[in-house]
Amino acid sequence: MSSGEDPCFGEDIRSRIILMKGILSEILDSLGISVHNPRDVYKKLNIDKKLGWKIYNVIAETDPFLAAQYVPGKAACRSFLQLARKMGTPKSVLKRAKSVCGEFDSLVERHAGGRHDFDLMLMACSKKGRHKAYLSQQKAAFNAYSHILGVQAGTQFCSWVFAPSADGNFHDVASIRGFLDFRRNRPHVPWLLEWAYFTDDDDTPKSFVKVKPLEEPEEDGSHDSPQVPFYGKYCSKPMPSVISSRESKGRVVHELEEAPIGNTETITVVTGQIAREVFSSFRTKEDRYREILVRARTPVERLVFDQVVHEDLLGPEDPELFIFGEFTGHDWACSAEFRSPNSQLPIEADIQKLGKGPAAAVTPYIPWYTEMLSDVFEKLDWDPDRFVSYRTVIEYPVVPSTISMRSLLPERKRD
Repeated sequence: MSSGEDPCFGEDIRSRIILMKGILSEILDSLGISVHNPRDVYKKLNIDKKLGWKIYNVIAETDPFLAAQYVPGKAACRSFLQLARKMGTPKSVLKRAKSVCGEFDSLVERHAGGRHDFDLMLMACSKKGRHKAYLSQQKAAFNAYSHILGVQAGTQFCSWVFAPSADGNFHDVASIRGFLDFRRNRPHVPWLLEWAYFTDDDDTPKSFVKVKPLEEPEEDGSHDSPQVPFYGKYCSKPMPSVISSRESKGRVVHELEEAPIGNTETITVVTGQIAREVFSSFRTKEDRYREILVRARTPVERLVFDQVVHEDLLGPEDPELFIFGEFTGHDWACSAEFRSPNSQLPIEADIQKLGKGPAAAVTPYIPWYTEMLSDVFEKLDWDPDRFVSYRTVIEYPVVPSTISMRSLLPERKRD
């Protein structure tokens, strides 16, 4: 049984698809048509190529859920059986075929009520088809939420850079995040920018941590609040305006001013922050993991999520990835250890180890990304060649969700 598969649904599909494979093979065999070549099916039957491919794939596909998705609809099955009768298929075979098709239609009605939802259920249970199925729905959700929420962006990115503190016992942390091609799709839509926020493994806020802008804000009046940590070099001009800033439970948010709609008012907004001596460089009772989170609240085409870590802070294992849906509200953005595994979303994504130095982190989605990383290292006087980058890219991330990258911290070396 595949992960997450409902046993009753799975058993029903397997039993029905075996019957469907058998009866379709028997019909083709009665007409002297090979089931080893899809071209033979539609050419010798003189039917639509698409229908021929479906019949072939029902028989040939080894994944029962994908095979079931290829079963033609009611009208197409009826036409196929009528054609088979005219071409000489025995009545006894056609009678059983009509029964098998009827049982399959009843299966669709019982489990889903219609073919569209049924096919989505099949794809969700298929190891081969799951990613394609969910991605199509994620894209549809992106299009819907872009207009319901009134905003969208081409790329959201979030990069956490970890270096040893001056004495080597703690982490110094830089956080760079932003949106490229951010636009409004309806009038009067403000939006929020967040500051970096730190907790220990028990989700207790580290309120003593002082988070500062990576670069001093400009004082030329181009934006309203000197506290906003804009990384001005990589923001579009004029700089975005902020109409309010507020703090709640240690989290600081800034509200972007409303702006005109459409591509002519598209902006790029990037923020950068630095915090010193945030948590231990080594595994402790309070801090076993280095876990970074990014929250997906904005409809975007893709999310680029990076961890860039100094070689001295690398743990014994590569990072793990978690993607949680935020539909209950009570555990928003908590660490993975305290989350229910049932709130994980069935989205296929992995973490790539990119290598050392800014050049290894190049991405087509952010043309100036390597330049920006180099600028961060220069500002903080960190040796870029000693940092390793890990990345995950998620297309059309679910809104709302939290994406978490968790690394087991190294143990302190003993003399």
